[in-house]
Amino acid sequence: MKKKRNRYRSDRRRLKEALRLWIKAAACLGATAVLLVLLSAGLSHSYYALLDAPWLRADEIDISGLKHLDRDEVIEALGVPKNTGLLNLRVSQLALRIEALPQVESVVVRLDLPRRIVVEIVEREPVAILKAEEHFLLDRNGRLFASATPGKYPGLHLLTGFSGLGLTQGDVLPAETLESLAELLPALEKAKGWLSSLHLSECRWHSGGVVLYGTSGSLPIQLGTKNFDEKLERLQGVFKMLKDRRWLDGVTRIDMDYSNRAYIEGHFPVLKGS
Repeated sequence: MKKKRNRYRSDRRRLKEALRLWIKAAACLGATAVLLVLLSAGLSHSYYALLDAPWLRADEIDISGLKHLDRDEVIEALGVPKNTGLLNLRVSQLALRIEALPQVESVVVRLDLPRRIVVEIVEREPVAILKAEEHFLLDRNGRLFASATPGKYPGLHLLTGFSGLGLTQGDVLPAETLESLAELLPALEKAKGWLSSLHLSECRWHSGGVVLYGTSGSLPIQLGTKNFDEKLERLQGVFKMLKDRRWLDGVTRIDMDYSNRAYIEGHFPVLKGS
């Protein structure tokens, strides 16, 4: 007769073994958790120690790309006191501070560890002076980016006819005006050699287009709203003809807003036989 196995003793043995394994696993997990807490505390301590490390402090600010802006103005906008911890700084926030300067078109700020902040600026380039209720510098994108005194920018054309429109610093010209301006300014630059004799004082905008005025203001030249390069070439021929005939002093108005001719008003001598 076979001896019966004690099933309950076997079950107790398996239960003890499972309990032992569970306790061992729990102990391992607990030890791992303690290690993670200690490691996290160590890393946190190291991180804050780095933030305040004396060898990671802003001792130098390198600024490039300045043309019209003053270095001190940029440093003031940056707002970083000397010996500030570099790792406490956010370059995106620093860039936004400098971009708030009206003369700045774009900027890149980066940290050059261990002690330097590098600022790379692209300034807005003025292409003309626009007169509204006051004078503003105008950039190629049509933005009025800074107040201006015309005498300080003798090489820039003066654009008038914008009073009463409520334009102020930071505003952008309408697309239609900007399109005409983008064609007019290069045409004037191309013609500046012979056009200098007119001593151009202003380019006046109005509903019919652009009117050029000399320093005396007595000879308006109507150009319309487009094809400025072609019209200025024809105007050069008109001036040559008037000078050759010695009629230029009698001219009171020239209208070039035609496809193939010019309209000239003035006081001219009566030709013999007419």
